[in-house]
Amino acid sequence: MKLLATTVLVLGAACASSKGITKPATKPVPATPSPSAPVPSDGSRASTARPAVDPAAVAYMLGLMPLKSTGVELFRALHPTYDGRGVLIAILDSGIDPSVPGLIATSTGAPKIVDLRDFSGEGRVALTAFAAPTDQQMKGAARIGRLTTATTWFRGLFRELPLGRPPAADLNGNGRNTDEFPVVVVKASDGWVAFLDTNLDGSFEDEMPLHDYRQGHETIALGTKPLTIVANFRETAPPDSAPILDLFFDTSGHGTHVAGIAAGYNLFDVAGFNGVAPGAQLIGLKIANNARGGVTVHGSMMRAIDYAARYAAQRNLPLVLNMSFGVGNEHEGRAVIDSIVDAFLLNHPEAVFAISAGNDGPGLSTLGFPGSADLALSVGAAYPGAFQRPPQQGVPPARDVLSWFSSRGGELAKPDVVAPGVAFSSVPRWDTGNEIKGGTSMASPHAAGLAACLVSAMAQAGRRAAAADIIQALRISARPFSGARAIDEGAGMPSLEAAYQWLEGGHQGSTYSVQAAHGVTAAFWRNGLAEQDSVETFTVRQRAGLRAAEFALRADVPWLTVDNSVDAAPRATQIVVTYQRSALTAPGMYVGTVTARNPRDTVAGPLFMLVNTVIVPTDLSAKALFDERRVVAPGNVQRYFLRVAQADATLRATVSLPDSQSQHATVRLYEPNGEPARAAPEDIDIGQQEPGSAVITVRAEDMVPGVYELDVIAPPLTGTTATVGAELGPVALALTQPGSLEASSVLAGATQASTASGQIAYRLVGAERGYAIAGRGQPAETLQVRAPRWAKRMEVDLALPPGLWDELTDFSVTVYDSTGQQIPGGNEPVNYPFARMSVALSDALRAVPLTVEFYPAFARLPGHAWRGDARIRFLGPDEPVGEGGPLMVVAGGRSVVRLPNAPALELPNGFGALIETRVTTPTGSIAARRTVVTAGSRGAGNLR
Repeated sequence: MKLLATTVLVLGAACASSKGITKPATKPVPATPSPSAPVPSDGSRASTARPAVDPAAVAYMLGLMPLKSTGVELFRALHPTYDGRGVLIAILDSGIDPSVPGLIATSTGAPKIVDLRDFSGEGRVALTAFAAPTDQQMKGAARIGRLTTATTWFRGLFRELPLGRPPAADLNGNGRNTDEFPVVVVKASDGWVAFLDTNLDGSFEDEMPLHDYRQGHETIALGTKPLTIVANFRETAPPDSAPILDLFFDTSGHGTHVAGIAAGYNLFDVAGFNGVAPGAQLIGLKIANNARGGVTVHGSMMRAIDYAARYAAQRNLPLVLNMSFGVGNEHEGRAVIDSIVDAFLLNHPEAVFAISAGNDGPGLSTLGFPGSADLALSVGAAYPGAFQRPPQQGVPPARDVLSWFSSRGGELAKPDVVAPGVAFSSVPRWDTGNEIKGGTSMASPHAAGLAACLVSAMAQAGRRAAAADIIQALRISARPFSGARAIDEGAGMPSLEAAYQWLEGGHQGSTYSVQAAHGVTAAFWRNGLAEQDSVETFTVRQRAGLRAAEFALRADVPWLTVDNSVDAAPRATQIVVTYQRSALTAPGMYVGTVTARNPRDTVAGPLFMLVNTVIVPTDLSAKALFDERRVVAPGNVQRYFLRVAQADATLRATVSLPDSQSQHATVRLYEPNGEPARAAPEDIDIGQQEPGSAVITVRAEDMVPGVYELDVIAPPLTGTTATVGAELGPVALALTQPGSLEASSVLAGATQASTASGQIAYRLVGAERGYAIAGRGQPAETLQVRAPRWAKRMEVDLALPPGLWDELTDFSVTVYDSTGQQIPGGNEPVNYPFARMSVALSDALRAVPLTVEFYPAFARLPGHAWRGDARIRFLGPDEPVGEGGPLMVVAGGRSVVRLPNAPALELPNGFGALIETRVTTPTGSIAARRTVVTAGSRGAGNLR
């Protein structure tokens, strides 16, 4: 799972340009977006940015905490005390630094952070008992001894952790990769207390005692770039009653940034520089293990949610939760964590739970879980105008636009709303300079802050509002973006004052679950309508809030027909929607929505929506796609849907800009399940990364039959003109038996081709081995490989069963060197059941053992045995091998392509040589590409 945020690229008075970095989105995701120079590059697959920013006071003046977008500034002026006071916001994230300005106190002077708890295990210190020492045996023992009468003490080591990225130096700037800080724990009269040798001088004489954070909010700092640390203590069961120590910290900066958006007060010590709900108090619940790339761990989400509920209930505090995490859905609506979130919210009907939608947009059906939970407030992202360009005299400020990177619905009727997805907010002291981050991670706490303000307003009026009321108020107040659809933005961007006035009017919210015929919350046809598909039946059930006796229904497009009204059944109501098939024939995307209202309170807003999406793709086996000089309006997305029926074909997509010197665009390709294509997992920025065109080739071994989505995204201010083409190579290459391929005609039956011909060439590109993973449950599984001396790059492919993916909240792949350190770039939080990690290999990493670790995180404990498949690939040589020759395949026929023998090549144990077969047409275009392991050298092994 990814923290769904990252440092962002911004053009404006506040920062310099540079490409952004990816998420966490968060797979809580843990993401920055960049369709062009002015747009941040959000998502799980963007590059690193270190934007230079002006001081916080300038950021405040420029509105880089974009409160105006949702009317917070107006609302605060009208209702100064309705600022979240009396409300507890739980931040389930990577941790929070409690020492940064803005997270010290609320607007009323109360402590801002009331508790910090670690559920990730990242800071767990393994402790062993030893006899109480003398001062001669351990310097400072006498001082510690004055706090305790115990004769048994405990000791351990805290290993320094990377701050945001693999460190080039230790916390003290000593140029080493890691430091280990000795820790001593004793039982004092006021509870367990820890001492850390923070300066590594071998003495505890000058160290501060560290109690559990709840006792006195004590902190210590490590290093010249200070990492703030607090302690969490528990005890083992009697009779041992030994201490369990977890050190709590934020080594990604993600959670601290999120906390500032939700509820910061006088951020950076700038008066008036606030988050959305500066009066609210915070509880920081760490669910992400940053040492593993920011992924959650077994049951950490569930345990943190339960802890937040107990904490709030014991203190009679209204609870709002925020989780800026997510991974991609495989079976929409079936994830175990979704059911856990929904069950929690049914049991706690007053709790509002905001969850980020994900950063895999703008592709359809990319909204991740647990944001896909029915009862969660799923939040997409808008891109604030304040980040699009610096203020210019006489020029109106840029308008907010829907963020292209924000995940979209399709199979799901989500997101619910959108909120500003970029902000200048608090960061740990070690992360100074990265105050601007973007992603749905930033949008979700903004929405959580809005909810806290409304809950606070109701509480001060003597009302305890239900979550259904708060969420409906946010929806009914929302303003849609021009040209956006429900699957892009939900209801749109909320307006806080309008939401408050709706609640003041005495309206009540309702929560209904909607299920289409295929078991998801929306009707979604990715491959057009079949002959029998002209009717969709939705099942609607009331889950919370006000129950309507009748539904008044209205469709927003002429090709949808529905009854004007339907009586609500006691349990489940069936609603039939009919499609006009004749209107859904031209290639493209058709989205229609049926809105249901209560006829007795029509101004209360929609009770629910029935969302219908029909995609009519271009069949590439019948004809190629060519769209010349397509104008894409500012901030818009031009989508192309490409049907590929044959598994072993080769797809080639091209996007060109006529004038790339003055134009920019971002290109993204999605596989049929909504996953960013494994052949092109990162955004391609034409005019930045590419000189004027982008070419994406999906080789035969990577082809997933179905309907691909190719998106061209324009910058928010200028738009673009693009020429787009897509075609299948005329030859399919299937692996039928070792040592040979079977060639067939992809265009068999098409009018424009009956025979496929081309020239074959072979190239040696590396070595590969497959492994079967037999997971034992919770423990990480590892394998060891040794990179050959010729290897320049290492690729790790992971494939998990889709059913297993539904049971997880995360999975990470990590590569360690022979000393146990993560190699640079050697960590990949996995976002879908298939993942590919690619890392460069330095000279120091060749011919030495490397350990590859596979770590799952089950949504519900205790987990169970599981299976998966991994392929390890070393790439380096790229040289001709064997004899090529002509190839001709008649329509409907087959031809055998014999692979050459691999040349002598240093191969790791069990690996086989990797040969790429290339077929080129007589005109020089791609006919086919496929890479396979040669016969006799294919390796396979078992992994535990």
